[in-house]
Amino acid sequence: MSDILFLATYPELAQFAREVCEADDVTIVSARMDEAVIKASSAEKEGYQVIITRGVTTSKIRSSGIEIPVVDVSIGGYDIARAYYQAKKIGGRVGIVDVEDVIFGVKTFEEIVEDKIITYICSNELDDINKGIEHLKGHGVEVVIGKVAMADEARQQGLESVVITSGYDAVRRSISEARRVNTVRKQEKKKAEQLKAILNFTYDGIIALDEAGKITAFNRVAEQLSGWKAENAIGRFITEVIPKAHCHMLLKTGQPEIGEILEIGNSKVVANRVPIMVDNRVEGVVSTFHEIDRLQKLESKVRRQLSERGLVAKYQFLDIVGKSDSLLKAVDLAKEYAGVDSTILIYGQTGSGKEMFAHALHNTSKRRNEPFVAINCAALPESLLESELFGYVEGAFTGARKSGKAGMFEMAHGGTLFLDEVGEMSPMLQARLLRVIEQGEVMRLGDSSIVPVNVRLIAATHRDLKKMVGNQEFREDLYYRLNVLSLRIPPLKDRGRDIITIAYGFLGEFCSRRGKTIGEFTPEAEKILLNYSWPGNIRELRNAMERLGMRPWKNEIDFQDVSNALLLEEEEDVLQFNMTSESPLKVRTDTDSESDSDTGILDKRISSLEKHVIQKVLLDCGSNKAEAARRLGISRTTLWRKLQD
Repeated sequence: MSDILFLATYPELAQFAREVCEADDVTIVSARMDEAVIKASSAEKEGYQVIITRGVTTSKIRSSGIEIPVVDVSIGGYDIARAYYQAKKIGGRVGIVDVEDVIFGVKTFEEIVEDKIITYICSNELDDINKGIEHLKGHGVEVVIGKVAMADEARQQGLESVVITSGYDAVRRSISEARRVNTVRKQEKKKAEQLKAILNFTYDGIIALDEAGKITAFNRVAEQLSGWKAENAIGRFITEVIPKAHCHMLLKTGQPEIGEILEIGNSKVVANRVPIMVDNRVEGVVSTFHEIDRLQKLESKVRRQLSERGLVAKYQFLDIVGKSDSLLKAVDLAKEYAGVDSTILIYGQTGSGKEMFAHALHNTSKRRNEPFVAINCAALPESLLESELFGYVEGAFTGARKSGKAGMFEMAHGGTLFLDEVGEMSPMLQARLLRVIEQGEVMRLGDSSIVPVNVRLIAATHRDLKKMVGNQEFREDLYYRLNVLSLRIPPLKDRGRDIITIAYGFLGEFCSRRGKTIGEFTPEAEKILLNYSWPGNIRELRNAMERLGMRPWKNEIDFQDVSNALLLEEEEDVLQFNMTSESPLKVRTDTDSESDSDTGILDKRISSLEKHVIQKVLLDCGSNKAEAARRLGISRTTLWRKLQD
């Protein structure tokens, strides 16, 4: 469909339009006066962008309330001259009735033709046209020239008439102008739609006022905040719609107001109000409103995205391998703790998996979509740990970044902060940590302003904090702040067959990296893994399996392979470990208690392991029992008894 509708008020005009329009972007229809108004009204609904018509019909369409722009086919000097000479052929005095723009050039035309033309300026209204014809008649005019409406009225009053027609050039100019208007209108509509999209799809409420304080723009978010519909709010005074907005005050002061906190409806917002200045005069106001809750969520998201590391929890409870009773009890308790926001203190030996539990706690909590920040309090000196925890401003100390730095508490806002090895924290930092926990706010180093933080705290330690409190090595008030919920992670030595499961998992990982087929532990190899006390816990087991993955084997991993991986390179050392109270080779199962594991130096459950060592030493000594006993550091009687067991 074309964008331009040409309403020709007489046949000759339609013909000129057809000759001019080579493209199909103009629809030509014959209609004038009221009929043309009806067609123009339909054109608006049908999607036409511009209307072209002429004379009184133009005035009628424009005054009908139709919003489509109307281009008038103008009357030029040549058109008036042609009508005048036609009128003179009829005879008598000539007069003209038309609007001021047409009659403006008649005086110059009179000088050229040396004839007096009686004129009457009308408003294109029929009553005024009637008066104009009567005026001409009273001054002896016999032939009237004018547009179709004027010519018709002259004939009705008994006068001769000639229609001033628009020539080919006038039609061409009007169509060219209509095309230009159409292009500009499309550009303006595009800009209006872009502005509408910006207003309605931004997360900020936006309100614009005119110089009188009436609302001229009111976007979707402003509707949600205020409860007013845009169609009802636009045109009203801002004091009527949102009395607390205070936007109208800028019409008097002309001073911007940034970051003001106020209430709109049931929401707290941050308001920015800026005057619209034209030639140093306030011609309006634009106000934006940001919901504080949304700003806090956005701030949390930005903190999470801009941080280089430590803001994502990597592990779930499913990643914690093992089926021992002690582990399953710890996991079940941790899952219960994940459902609340209370501070958790995790106890466990070094390498037992405290951080993995902290990750899983966060990922199961309601804060799982927020930051997870972890820091090891034992890994940094006091001054550096302080700046990492609480942040600093520019110039706080030598070497500080120019822009300052947010601390761990700020980065963890809305999420979880994991403080590993909290027992290593200095007394001064313990005091600062206590204040942050109690007040829920943090102050950067070198700053005087307070930043509120909402953080779920998880602390971990391998030390006995209660004993440290008794020795005045740890603040008692901080201990009770941290120890709201307690979680003890069992050491690896108390997890029985979990050791074998975890060992196979690590070994498979390292073998796959080297393209090596994973082997299978012999019963003797499993026994040494189960008998070892694992002072380094899972971390030590991982290291041992990495060393084992570097060694060659065929299909089975035997006792000697595991001994070497555990750095127990001499068989005499293995046996000697079993002969002393400091032995790391003590068999434990899920059902053993701590007292049971400490009774007796020679545990019956390692007898097969000891026999294996003794037999290998005897083989090396050529079955010389005296020499074997000497190498093993035991008596011949003990050697004989062990061989008989």
